Amino acid sequence: MSIDITEQHNLKFFLSGVFGPQVQSWAMNEKMFTLTYKLLTESAKCSNLMDLVPRPMPLGANPIGYLTKQARGIFLRKLKDNKQHYIVCVKTSAVRMKTKFLMAASGI
Repeated sequence: MSIDITEQHNLKFFLSGVFGPQVQSWAMNEKMFTLTYKLLTESAKCSNLMDLVPRPMPLGANPIGYLTKQARGIFLRKLKDNKQHYIVCVKTSAVRMKTKFLMAASGI
C-alpha cells in the first residue's frame, strides 16, 4: 500500500525538520514511513529516560528541598503521558539511522 500525496507532504515536512533541506530531493515511500516510525520509537525510549533526569540545581538552593521538588517533577512528567519527544533524542536517533534513510530515498 503506497502513501498518498498528503501523507508524503507531511512526512517530508517532518523529515526536513530533522535532516534539513536535503530531504526535498528524497522520494517519500512506504519504506520512508516505516523508518520514520522506527525513528520515533527509538526517540520515545530516549525521551522516557530523559524525563527521569533531574533538572539543574540553582545556586544557593536547599539540596533536600530541591531533590524533593525534582522527584515530584519527575513523577508528574511521567504521569502526563504526553507524546512529546526531546529534540536531542530525535536528532540522536536520526543520526544513527541516516544511512537507512538515504538508502530508502535511493530506492535501495
